[in-house]
Amino acid sequence: MERSIEFLNELNLDKNDYIVVGCSAGPDSMCLLDLLYQNGYKIVCTHINHNIRKESAKEEEFLKKYCKKRNIDFALLKLEKSHNQDESYYRKKRYEFYKSTADKYKTNIIATAHHGDDLIETILMRITRGSNLKGYMGFSKLWQEEKYIFLKPLIYYTKDEIMSYDEKNRVTYFLDKTNEEDSYTRNRFRHHILPFLKKEEPNIAAKFLNFSEELNSACTYLNKKVQESFKDNYRNETLDLNKFLKLDEFIQRKELDYILSITYKDDINKISSAHTKKIIELLKKEKNFRYNLPEKLICFREYQKLYFKKETCQKEDFKQILTSKITLEDGSTIEIIKKSDEESNDVIRLNSESINLPIYIRNRRNGDAIEVKGFKGTQKIKKIMIDKKVPPSIRYTYPVVEDNKGNILWLPGLKKSKFDNEKNEKYDIILKYTKRKELINEKK
Repeated sequence: MERSIEFLNELNLDKNDYIVVGCSAGPDSMCLLDLLYQNGYKIVCTHINHNIRKESAKEEEFLKKYCKKRNIDFALLKLEKSHNQDESYYRKKRYEFYKSTADKYKTNIIATAHHGDDLIETILMRITRGSNLKGYMGFSKLWQEEKYIFLKPLIYYTKDEIMSYDEKNRVTYFLDKTNEEDSYTRNRFRHHILPFLKKEEPNIAAKFLNFSEELNSACTYLNKKVQESFKDNYRNETLDLNKFLKLDEFIQRKELDYILSITYKDDINKISSAHTKKIIELLKKEKNFRYNLPEKLICFREYQKLYFKKETCQKEDFKQILTSKITLEDGSTIEIIKKSDEESNDVIRLNSESINLPIYIRNRRNGDAIEVKGFKGTQKIKKIMIDKKVPPSIRYTYPVVEDNKGNILWLPGLKKSKFDNEKNEKYDIILKYTKRKELINEKK
């Protein structure tokens, strides 16, 4: 395990600081735990009892005694028994526990026992399923997430070499019998593909590591380019298509990959290259669209904006009496003011003798129509919103001002009704609509 120790030495880790070690009591994690212990590192053994297998209690008890005998700090997380959760759920729980343990011990170094065979399996599975450039590299021996630094010191070695280390150093471990079952995708690669590759090329693990690191270097360079464009055209879960569509299509794909990676975080495996390609395909049609992504994330285009938002339930109808000022859900306001010289659609002047008080603010409803000032007949509010390019996602909640008899007086910022009066006409009520500052900037 010399290469693993060299890797750790190159990092110049302070041996007075703790390393949080993820340990299942299997041969890989016990190898890592023993390796760090034998080389004088200060460690915290973190163990998650998933409460699924009968052996879980024995493994937990074994690790407690193992750590106590060697004066190693031990941290335990017991999960409630469940057979309905997928692997991503347990992975999320594990990494949350690693981070909280690191915080408790005032460190940011977390080590896991992923090895060379794991890397080969991960790369092959992602190639088979389809992924992006970052996904195809498998995983890195070192990466940073927030303030935490994750290490995989055993990446240089195969499973066979780890088992040899355990045997030579008399390291006790437990075997998970589910790893023998072919019902799991990873196990099928492990049992049938890896033996063939190792027979064809005994040094296959090193070849895959080189492949992974080469892709990592390419990703690092590309990420600099992608983040430059990302900072320029993406904010508040919204992509500015005026800028984005001018980019080379390859950079477009990489930027979408990056957006999805920071959106999904630990669930990124639920996204594949097919999702990115579909978004690019829809963008080329130059029409508004809605595309459902995993985990109830919605990607939708509204004119020159592309949004990535969590799906929410349909909002309920609202209706309020305007007494002085109302703040809408998006932060915009409608208020009664004393005077104004403004003549835009953000201000309306009303005569209380021509309408039926009180004045109400409500959301748009199907079939709403307004008698627009200066035009004969009525216009459908939905058509007005389409013509004014009001984003579909806010048309339902857009404010409508009406009187006590249901006469629509005003679509703030869009259209005034026949009830609006000029400055030289009789009026005693002035209403003003003020958009939230961020909405004004987005429109620009």
